Amino acid sequence: MTEVNVLVLDDDKDTQDLFQQKFRHKIMGGTYKFSFATCLDETINMLRYQPFEIFVSDINVNGMDGIGFISQLRKQYPLMKSVVISAYGDINTLRAAMRGGAHDFVIKPIDFNDFEKTLDKTAYVVEQLKLAEATSQKLSAISDELDVSAQLQKSILPGNSLKKGGVEIWADTIPAAEVGGDFYDFFWLSETRLGIVMADVSGKNVSAAMFALIAKTLIKSFSRIYSSPAECFDNVNRTLYNENAASMFVTAIYGIVDMEEKKLIYTNAGHLPIIVVRPGQPPELLECDPGLPLGISEDVIFVNSTHEFAPGEFIMLYTDGVPEAADKNGNEYDYERFNDVLQKNATLPPSLLTTALIESIRKFAGGASQSDDITTLCLKYRLRVTPNVN
Repeated sequence: MTEVNVLVLDDDKDTQDLFQQKFRHKIMGGTYKFSFATCLDETINMLRYQPFEIFVSDINVNGMDGIGFISQLRKQYPLMKSVVISAYGDINTLRAAMRGGAHDFVIKPIDFNDFEKTLDKTAYVVEQLKLAEATSQKLSAISDELDVSAQLQKSILPGNSLKKGGVEIWADTIPAAEVGGDFYDFFWLSETRLGIVMADVSGKNVSAAMFALIAKTLIKSFSRIYSSPAECFDNVNRTLYNENAASMFVTAIYGIVDMEEKKLIYTNAGHLPIIVVRPGQPPELLECDPGLPLGISEDVIFVNSTHEFAPGEFIMLYTDGVPEAADKNGNEYDYERFNDVLQKNATLPPSLLTTALIESIRKFAGGASQSDDITTLCLKYRLRVTPNVN
């Protein structure tokens, strides 16, 4: 990460010495460069002539409407993130600051250990947004929209398979005639924790493909910061909402396979529910709070749900292109056929089960044109059974 420029606004003259003392190691190491202002006019002048990644401000500087100023900065400098300092723990004041465009906040007296973590997280978000913005600008310069979308959609997928430590995954996507914004992802968070994602962006064009790239980047980035799927989605949603000029949204599920605890912790942002299949039993939909899609509203509370793995079972994540696949008469494949294929092939490895599902959908469609992407991720976790030694 390159050196991050931080502008601090506080009318307390001791603030500069305090910050330079507390952050002296990171200043000397080139992590942060701090500039200081004591009034609104000085701040505006410094912003005019020097780029800053992070703006830190006491919300009660004399002669300044702190919330209104932060809201103005968000519009004028969309890639700069604001961190609010307040002597008041009043939730309404802090909520108003967040609504006005603040990225995060700290309460006085400042706990500098906590503040350093807040600053580091904010700097990481800025870095990821810059990367996404750079990618978007490069893609916008290319004229062949559908071709770019197809290439981009393919480029953000991690591959089809993973097999390690009892976990076996097979994921696949079949693009429709028009390019959409489906994507999946899987990545190791630690030696025993695996993240899995299934998502579907609104729209079927280059904007959807770019929005998918941004959403995927943010989910994976925030998953490294927040250990809870719900907390990860809280921050992804807020970031997408604040940067969402095109008014797009993405339905998504993010889960963490905990191999030590033998369970799946997951949260849902308006996406279709996960299906769990056990040999010899009808498939079941995993219960969870469905939530709202990411990017629609910042007033969304995501909730974690937990599923304990049973021997021999697998889970299936998918997009609406599966149950809504249609034949030439407009009849949909629906969940009855979907579940029937899963139940009949419950003992197969994920790759063969997925193949059986795709063949079933194609046979049902009977040559009808595909109207939406068909995307699936099948995961089987083979529990290690500890022998009972007497």
